[in-house]
Amino acid sequence: MPAILQLVYASRATFRENTSSQGIEPEVSRILMQSRQNNPRSGIVGALYYGDGHFFQCLEGEPEAVRGTLERIRRDDRHEEVRVLREQSLESPGFGEWSMKYVPAAGDVRQLLQRFGQREFDPFTFDDERIDAMLDLLRQGNDTPPHTAAATPTSSEATRGTNRLLIGVGVLAAAVVAGLLGVAAYLLLTA
Repeated sequence: MPAILQLVYASRATFRENTSSQGIEPEVSRILMQSRQNNPRSGIVGALYYGDGHFFQCLEGEPEAVRGTLERIRRDDRHEEVRVLREQSLESPGFGEWSMKYVPAAGDVRQLLQRFGQREFDPFTFDDERIDAMLDLLRQGNDTPPHTAAATPTSSEATRGTNRLLIGVGVLAAAVVAGLLGVAAYLLLTA
């Protein structure tokens, strides 16, 4: 069996946080959608957590594919100060079928931080014990509900995830049109 590389990195977000009504920052949602499209083609699995303006991500797969993905992340203008926290070989992937698991377990992460005497999520300060604890939390964490477009396995769920995304885009487009019609009606009434 070929070696599996586990690479854990931290980075700072370059965007200003703007949490949507469904609880996921829109830029993070875009990253998740791109990861779920690209990672299955590269044979990469993993998990992502975003909090307090920081990313903590674990990538697992064939070493060349994982390193190539990290290089794309380094060039992504949504990330700065990309720092590898851990790089090790595994016998089997820890995130199984997840092209990119996202667990917005803010409460669980806050408890983990308190356990280590930290007030904010800053993975740049994580030692091996904290990295292990965070990875355990991500492996065990509840997946976000499908309507938040956050947790989609690589198997047949990909098609259903795409369908959900298209429905979500349709609902968003309808809301935009309704908003524009409201603005037009207001302008006509006030003219």
